Amino acid sequence: MKKIVLMLAMFSAVAGFNSCKKCAECSNCPLGASPEFCVDDYSSKDDYNAAVANAKALGCDCKEKLKTK
Repeated sequence: MKKIVLMLAMFSAVAGFNSCKKCAECSNCPLGASPEFCVDDYSSKDDYNAAVANAKALGCDCKEKLKTK
């Protein structure tokens, strides 16, 4: 019985970590836009970082955070 409970607890913990995604929420952007960039939306981490860097270069204030799906 303890093994089953332990296995369920471990599965829940792993599932919990997988339900979060890394995103950057930007504010104070020109033209009033407030884009949100998430790693899952890009083919690579470099593409995501480039998109966030471009938004910052345009004057947006971007903050990274974990977001639940």
